[in-house]
Amino acid sequence: MTREDRWDFFIAYATADRAAAEELYDLLSPPFRVFLDQRSLLPGDDWDSRLPAAQRSAVVTLVLISGGVDRAYYQREEIAQAVELSRREDGLHRVVPILLDESAGAAHLPYGLRLKQAVPVTGAGGLRQVAERLRDTLRPRLALPPDELLRRYEERTVVERAVRLVPRDGFDPTGQLGLSTRKYVFVGDYQEQRHRTLRQILSNLWIGDAFEQVDNSNGPWLALTFDLGELNRRKMDLLPATWKAAFRILSDPTRAGCFEPTDEERTLLGRPPRNYYSDDQQAWYSSCTIRERRYTPWGTDYFIREVLGISWLCFTGTGITQGTRRSTGLPSRVFFVRNLPLHSIDYQVQDLGVPDDDTVLE
Repeated sequence: MTREDRWDFFIAYATADRAAAEELYDLLSPPFRVFLDQRSLLPGDDWDSRLPAAQRSAVVTLVLISGGVDRAYYQREEIAQAVELSRREDGLHRVVPILLDESAGAAHLPYGLRLKQAVPVTGAGGLRQVAERLRDTLRPRLALPPDELLRRYEERTVVERAVRLVPRDGFDPTGQLGLSTRKYVFVGDYQEQRHRTLRQILSNLWIGDAFEQVDNSNGPWLALTFDLGELNRRKMDLLPATWKAAFRILSDPTRAGCFEPTDEERTLLGRPPRNYYSDDQQAWYSSCTIRERRYTPWGTDYFIREVLGISWLCFTGTGITQGTRRSTGLPSRVFFVRNLPLHSIDYQVQDLGVPDDDTVLE
């Protein structure tokens, strides 16, 4: 499932309520990904298949209820699917009836919605207040669940957008993604960390433990997010954070070129496309840290610590973090990208404050 396939909210509405649906869309998007047929369907889309698929991939269906719902055939179909999705055993899909006017009371709620907690627009103070309430109360449900993170790792889901946390005090918009001494820096999958708090992301990505080591991670942080489309994947040389990929970076003269690989190591690397998730990660770790590659003129583990910014003590080299070794976070994918100048990247910045602020990544 790509980033374009997954939605936070799906708006089901009657034709007479299109203006309210578009207003709610504008209030929620961004930061949320909201599917509204009038805004989200592309020319040539088969709407009869595209709409049900979008609703199935959404976390929440927002059902706009007014006096005309009984005559809205297609909306009733979407309501029926929403109720069916909400009754699945995983319980991941949520349905929220939104009462647009005073006439849209319990009597107008279609079958299956009468037991759902509805949100009256008039009682809330307007659609803007409804949107704020949805943001505050449903945000935790919009983050990807742990089993989805693991599925993305197992299926090697394409990273559509990356996120990198940097200390606010060390951020230089005229500088690079990371310290100038590093050839590559690590990033996480934005979709996996979205809607999580700063403290959760720090734990998920092992910041302070394995990656981007800092003396005190309780300071203020910024989140840099940027697209990793096909062009950027080549430009940034996206690689999974495995020991095999680390060896490739450190040995390849077109990358970091820190040391010369042996003929045997070249053979083991294989021909492109290489499987960087191979089962021999421990062997590649040994290749990265053996003899002169570990005890360098610049210090022990210089290549690992300074060129890649990772700790051999904590880094598992599997491409995914683990909930062990001083980390209480969720297993999350991590990747290496070239340490490019920021002026060459189209990125956005969000100030996440300090961990105790509980600010979430939008």
